[in-house]
Amino acid sequence: MRTWKVGLRITLFSIVSVYFLYGNASPVFSTDTHQILEPRVPSDKLAAVKVLKNTVPKSEKSVLKGKTIYNGKGTCVNCHGKEGKGDGPLAGSFDPRPRDFYDADDIGWQKVRTDGEIFWAISNGTESGMIAFEDMLSEEEIWAVVNYIRELGKSSVQAREFAENK
Repeated sequence: MRTWKVGLRITLFSIVSVYFLYGNASPVFSTDTHQILEPRVPSDKLAAVKVLKNTVPKSEKSVLKGKTIYNGKGTCVNCHGKEGKGDGPLAGSFDPRPRDFYDADDIGWQKVRTDGEIFWAISNGTESGMIAFEDMLSEEEIWAVVNYIRELGKSSVQAREFAENK
């Protein structure tokens, strides 16, 4: 009888801990489509930003350069995580949590955001707490990071398709 009570206490403690740790507002675990798809660019700039074109052609070299910047000089990994899932070591200090670039959903963020919007958010920061990188990264470096972020989304689609065909 006593073992059963100890097990129940541990289970309840685990459930309560997970709830308080992650809450129900985390985009990483949330299904709130509105929050996931909400643009980070101010509405008065959105139309102009949406038409910006990436000046760095997407190639293996530019994606690798973007990945290097993402994990190093750009410090993106600290908030967005190694795989871009919005789960980096600093992610929990933001509300809403950092953007999940992995985006394996059909309604996904990757489908509705333009390269120009991603570029603008990296350059200027966001009201959600992301700092501006325009003084730390060149335009070419930011566009390379955009290419890498797009590759993260592509990888998520491939992973989902693999899981569905298993």
